Amino acid sequence: MKWCHGKAIANSISLKVGEELFKEHANLLKKHGAAVLVMAFDEEGQVATASGKIRICKRPYDILVHEVKFPPEDIVFDPNALAIGTGIKHMN
Repeated sequence: MKWCHGKAIANSISLKVGEELFKEHANLLKKHGAAVLVMAFDEEGQVATASGKIRICKRPYDILVHEVKFPPEDIVFDPNALAIGTGIKHMN
């Protein structure tokens, strides 16, 4: 990221690694001025419903903005809209 022209976008972080490691990754990215792509996963995995995706994206947003002080304009979410292609039977 040090030699990147413009703003780097890190692909990706998620809460599936746990909250503490998520915060460590976020702080490192913030230190280097990168934007971040956040995957809609948490410690339990991913969800298929729209309301579940909103719920699962709110927590990392709140952590990034309120705890890590990550600029909201540097956060991009991937809600895993194509969860059917994961091979996870209950998502089919």
